[in-house]
Order: sequence, then structure tokens, then C-alpha cells
Amino acid sequence: MPSPRRRGRAAAASVLTTALLCSVWTGGAAGAATPPPGGALGTAADGPAPRAAKISLVPGAKAAPNAVPPTLYGRTDPTSDGVYRQSLALLALASGDVKPAPTAIEWLLGQQCADGGFTAYRADPGVPCDPAREDTVATATAVEALHALRTYDTRVARGVDWLKTKQLADGSYAAVPGPNATGDPTATAAAISALVTAGTSPELLKSPQGPTPADALKATQLGCAALAPDRGAFAAGPGGPADPLLTGRAVLALAYGTRPAGPAPSIALTPLMCPAPTPNRQTAAQGGASWLVAKLKAGGNHIGGPTDFDATVAAVEALSATGHPAEAGAAADWLAAGAKTMAGNDPIRLASLILAAEATNRTLTTFGGLDLLNLLQSTGPPATPTPDMANQSNTTNGPEDHTLRDTLSAVIAVLLAATLILGMRHSRRED
Repeated sequence: MPSPRRRGRAAAASVLTTALLCSVWTGGAAGAATPPPGGALGTAADGPAPRAAKISLVPGAKAAPNAVPPTLYGRTDPTSDGVYRQSLALLALASGDVKPAPTAIEWLLGQQCADGGFTAYRADPGVPCDPAREDTVATATAVEALHALRTYDTRVARGVDWLKTKQLADGSYAAVPGPNATGDPTATAAAISALVTAGTSPELLKSPQGPTPADALKATQLGCAALAPDRGAFAAGPGGPADPLLTGRAVLALAYGTRPAGPAPSIALTPLMCPAPTPNRQTAAQGGASWLVAKLKAGGNHIGGPTDFDATVAAVEALSATGHPAEAGAAADWLAAGAKTMAGNDPIRLASLILAAEATNRTLTTFGGLDLLNLLQSTGPPATPTPDMANQSNTTNGPEDHTLRDTLSAVIAVLLAATLILGMRHSRRED
């Protein structure tokens, strides 16, 4: 039979082993979460990402402005669209019930600025953001993506707060906010969609002068003063030509639709009528939807022109959200017929096809003969869980907020340490 001394040492060793295992389970000692491959990207809620978050193609080397991080979807220069395309890819994968690569999520988290906004791309997340470069569309799309991932409520709220502070006097949003910025309908539509996605009513977001974002977006719609074929469309500027891509995005926004756009109950088309009073938000959305349907029919279920692919995808989402599933489905089928040619290995196009397929209840793994989810995943990092991401649940806010895990870790460590000390003292008394 072992001596009391040996029994005491065995008990102490057992307690110590248990403490180490519990420490691993809870992510280590408080505040010491295991960093993922390539460096930890968990940023503080009120500060920029730590310099350790920087991703380099060569260990120890600084990434050039146009270098492509290995955690980014797509291999083209990310300078102008890194955050947008990463967000769109994450949104599409999440909408297809696919867990994106944790390192891809961490990259996006590392791009968020201290004030909650996002720039189009930061080569070094350890360098604080330049507020003059923060981007409304990038921020709005990141908010949608992080919301779809379900575990980043704190990050989503910070992005929404940033959007709330950037509204202009007429209710609109600028593409890049600043002292002399002017409203941009594309940015305004993106902001509305992000706010709705995050559960914030744009109706309650009024500028000091009174207009809401929807009021500002409606003002860019071509009404009775325009030629009859253009009525209902949206234009980028006063007196500008009808813009098919903008019209799709504006209709989705004014319908308070989200991405992926869930099919709304089917209703009849209602074009803008002239003469008529100023349309309300829903009437403006339906007027835009009617214009999109006319353009699709004229083009053989797609919208021709330099933005054909993007505009057709936007029309599919808009028509689904406004209650025109048959027309949305016909356009989605056109996209499917050309998917192999149009998609390639472009993550933005693959993600867009996923969102169009989701909006029309098409099968993602056979859309146009393609498995869109696998193709999109193949353009980014492997979907291997990192130690930091493995223990997350929907009740936490992701790697930037370890409050619960750190508290549990600290409590367990204190209790086990006390047990270890008492065990050793008991062993000495027996000796």
C-alpha cells in the first residue's frame, strides 16, 4: 500500500493535471487565449487590432499594400475590395449553412477600426485606421457578414453605431464620409440594408433636419418628370440615366429586404403611376421592381449592359424581396445557365450566385452544374478550426470578447490552486 507521503503526492499530481486540462479547455489562463496560426486577431472592443494581428506571406516580413493575405478569399489585389469581398464570401457561406474558415473570419475582425467602421482594406491591421478612408459599403457589408455568423453581436453593434454617426443632413450616406462628403445612393442603399439586417429600423434614424435614409434614397428615383421607360428606376445623380445595378440595390433596401433575400409573398406588379403623389417607401420599391421586370423581359431574363451580371443578381434579390418570385426565378435560371462561364474562381461572383440561388430557393450544390459552396471555399483558406475559435458558442461575441471564458478560467484556476495547497499541507501532516 502506498505511504501517506506518496498518496499526498499522487493527489497533488492529479489535481495539477486536472488544472492543466481545465486550463486548456477554457483557453488557458485569463487573458491568454491560444493564438491561431498566423497570429492572434482578437482586437479589443475599444481599440485597434494589436500589431501581432498582422498577416505576412513570409514570416517576419511586412505585407506590401497589394499583397494578398493567405486568409483572404480570392487572389487578386485586395486594395480596393478586400473587406467587401471577404464579407460577401462569409455572408454567402453562412447563408448556405457552411462554417467559413476561422482564419478568414479573424482576418475580417482584424480589419475593423477602433470606431467600428471599416476601410476598403488595411495591409497592416496593427496600424490605426485613417478615418478619412473609412468606407460605407465595406462597413455595411461587413455588418451583414458578421451578423450572419451569429457570434459577433458586439462587432455588429459597433459597425451599426458607426453607420448611425455618418448620416448626412439629407438622410443619405456618402461613399467615404468626411467634412465635404455628399450623398451616394449606392452607399445609402447599403447602409439601409445593413441597418435592417442588424435589427435597427431606418425609420427611426433621422438626421437633425428630419429625413431618413429611405427618404434620401427615394429622392434618387426617376419619377413622372422622366421619360416613361425610365420611370421607377434609380439614378446615381440628379438627371442621370437609369442605373440597373443601383435600381436593384435600391429596391432591396427600400423593401427592407436582407441578404440572402427571403422570398416575400407573391403580389402583382404595380408600376409608378403618373400623375401621382410622392410615393412612400413601399410604393417606390414596387415601382423600381416593375422597372426591373421590364428590363429583364426586354433582355431575355437578364439586364444587358456593362453591369449585366451584377445588375441581374441585384434584380433577383430585389424581386424576391418585393414579392415577384416568378420573375426572380427566371433571372436566376439565366444566371445558372451561364454560371460556369461567368463565375470562374472569382469569390465575389461565386458569392453573388449563392445569394441569388438562396433568394429563389435553388440548390447551391448543383446550381448551373456547379457546387457553389465548395468552389467559393476553394478560393480561400482551409476551413480548419483554430484553437481560439473551437470553443465559441452563439452566446459570446467571438475572439475579441473572451470575458466569459476568462472568468471561468480564473475561477477554476483559483479553486484548483487552493485544492492543491490543501492537499500538500495534509500530506505533510501525515508525514
